[in-house]
Amino acid sequence: MDEHTTQGDSSWVNTFVFIAGFLLGAGTAILLTPETGSQLRNRLARGAKTAQDEFSDMASQTKEAMHAWSEETKKTMKQAATRVNSALDATKQAVKTESFDD
Repeated sequence: MDEHTTQGDSSWVNTFVFIAGFLLGAGTAILLTPETGSQLRNRLARGAKTAQDEFSDMASQTKEAMHAWSEETKKTMKQAATRVNSALDATKQAVKTESFDD
């Protein structure tokens, strides 16, 4: 596994651990804080909206990253195909030259 893939895997793990910790901490704070039902509902609604916005941002960033990765992969594959075709053409030329020499 190359360094870029390892860093990508680590990033996903770190993000997951952060979100899990955030949710656990938020849940604990909600359960242990004395407030009226309407105050709690309002706070939960604000928290849900914030979480929705954060997840939306993360999804957007992930989509952009996947698009960039896809474009880079296409570019790399085209370069590899060009190199293979060049090597194949050189090999064909060498075989033709060698057969004419015989």
